[in-house]
This record gives sequence, structure tokens and C-alpha cells, in this order.
Amino acid sequence: MTIRKPAAQHAPVDHGVLAGSIGYRLHLADLVNMQGIGRALAGTGVTAARFTALELIARNPGIKPASLATTMMVERSNLVALVRFLSEQGWVRSAAGPNRREKALEITAAGSDMLRELHRRLARHEAALCAPLSATERETLAGLLARVTAAGARAQPAPAPASASLPAPAVRVSPAVGS
Repeated sequence: MTIRKPAAQHAPVDHGVLAGSIGYRLHLADLVNMQGIGRALAGTGVTAARFTALELIARNPGIKPASLATTMMVERSNLVALVRFLSEQGWVRSAAGPNRREKALEITAAGSDMLRELHRRLARHEAALCAPLSATERETLAGLLARVTAAGARAQPAPAPASASLPAPAVRVSPAVGS
């Protein structure tokens, strides 16, 4: 997905309740981040999800697929394709787990080599992404995002009734012609 920057000749857009929405700002920031990650990983065959899985497997030798799926906040069935790709590249191998049904995932030497290259590429992306922020602002932002993520992972509230989801938009009434 390519994110287009608004053309200068367009009139400003009223974002309504979105202007003050943390979720909307997170969404826009995620789009900018993912576009940068895509550029950083271009030509490697690695996606953000594949990198995440490889990093977590490297940092947690013997991690079980169920634990990896939970940590990545994905369905275990969706993790199968990620692990299959990493295995086919020779970057990850499955080892015997504590019982016949469980596997333990481990990074290979080739996977460690690839991870070093990915770290180098992503470090440049992170530097560009955070260039407008001071070191203190980066630390603050990272801490705040960790808190939001942790809170969201602990409890997902039930959906609110449609009538309570957002405040009603302000209606602008134009004076009637001839009044």
C-alpha cells in the first residue's frame, strides 16, 4: 500500500472526531511505519510479520508456536505460513518439544546472519522514522505505546451499542435563502 501525501492545492479536510482520536493517529503512524518497513526490507522477501517471528524465535530459543502466536497477537493457524516461510529459507528449524505434539522453534546460523542484515536495514528505518523526536521524546513515546498495547492485550471491551459508539456529528445548518 502506498500512502500518498496530500497535494498542496487541495482544501483542508475537516477530520471531525478523528482529529482528536488517539486510535486514528496510531493508525496513521502505523501506515507511515509500515511503508518505511516495506522499503527497508525490499528485496529480502521478508515482511514485518516474518521479521517479528524471526526476531522472537532468535531471542527465545525453543519457543513453542502457540507462545509465538500469542506474543505476536495472531491466530496460531496464521502463524503456520510464517514459520513455513522461515523454515523454507533455512532460517528456522523445528526441534522436538517436551512432548510428541509440541515443537520448539530455533533459529539457524543462516537465520542469525539474515537477522543481522535485517537489523541493519531496520535501524536506518527507525532513525528516519524518529528523526523529528528527541531521545527523551522517543523514550516517552515508546513507554506510552507499551502501556496502550499492554492494556489492549489484557482486555478487549465488548462493542458499544451503535448509538453510543461516537458522538453525533455537528450539523451545520445554512440559513434558508430568502429568510
